[in-house]
Amino acid sequence: MELDENVHFVSRCPFCSAEYDLDGAKVIGEQEDATVVYVTCSKCESSIVAMVAMTGLGIVSLGLVTDMTAEDTKRFFGGEEVTSDELLSIYQLLKEDQNTIRALTAKQ
Repeated sequence: MELDENVHFVSRCPFCSAEYDLDGAKVIGEQEDATVVYVTCSKCESSIVAMVAMTGLGIVSLGLVTDMTAEDTKRFFGGEEVTSDELLSIYQLLKEDQNTIRALTAKQ
C-alpha cells in the first residue's frame, strides 16, 4: 500500500496537539494492504506507531503511542508472536519474584 498526500491518518500529537511533520515519518513495514509507520512529534518528541490499511470499507488507520525507537519497532515488526503459555509463565515469574519487578522498574 502506498501512502500519498490524500491519505490522512493520525495528524496531531495526542500529547501536545502539534501537527505531525509526515516528511519525517518512517515506514516500518508493509504486509499486503497494510503499512506500519513510525512518527515522532517535532515539538514534544513523543512517538506513535500507526497502521494504515485498506479494507472492504475503505482506509482504516490506528495509532498507538509508544516509547520504542524506530529501530525497536522495526525489530519487533513481523517477529514471532508471544504465546499465551509464554505470557502466563512471565506473569507467574513476576508474581513470585518481587525482586525482578523492582529491577525492571528501577529508575536508572
